[in-house]
Amino acid sequence: MAQDERLGYALKSGEGIKIDFRGTKMTLKVSGEQSEGAYSLLEMVHPANVGPASHIHPTGAEAFYVLEGEYTIQCDQRVYTAQVGDFVLIPKGVPHSYRSGTEGGKVLVICPAGLEKYFSDVAEVLKASTSIMWELEQAIAKRHGQEFLDRLKHWGQ
Repeated sequence: MAQDERLGYALKSGEGIKIDFRGTKMTLKVSGEQSEGAYSLLEMVHPANVGPASHIHPTGAEAFYVLEGEYTIQCDQRVYTAQVGDFVLIPKGVPHSYRSGTEGGKVLVICPAGLEKYFSDVAEVLKASTSIMWELEQAIAKRHGQEFLDRLKHWGQ
């Protein structure tokens, strides 16, 4: 990466900050700070049949571009089956969830700035313990721009 990020930078395949979140391998390509609060960009490699419970992002939209595999993405009352090359946009404040397919998958996610801190903070808690209390995870999520609406099927649990 370039010494002065204000001048831009380039990352090779596989480069970026690594986050291991419940078996999902994430690579942070652009943080909220690097985009001056505009967005964060994460590449996520999911094992089979995982994803978050229904939630919203009150501070910004979220977008998914499928690189490998298949995803079921629920956006309010609509359900999309997204395959390689497909794109799904979730507007700010709209309830949504997603689940990787039976073979897992790889997706590029543009999300509200700072959401990567939710993933890294929860990952840090899970390094010290095999579980995290739901109330603590909700508090971490809310601090970083995500509000869970339920806890059903949350990351395979």
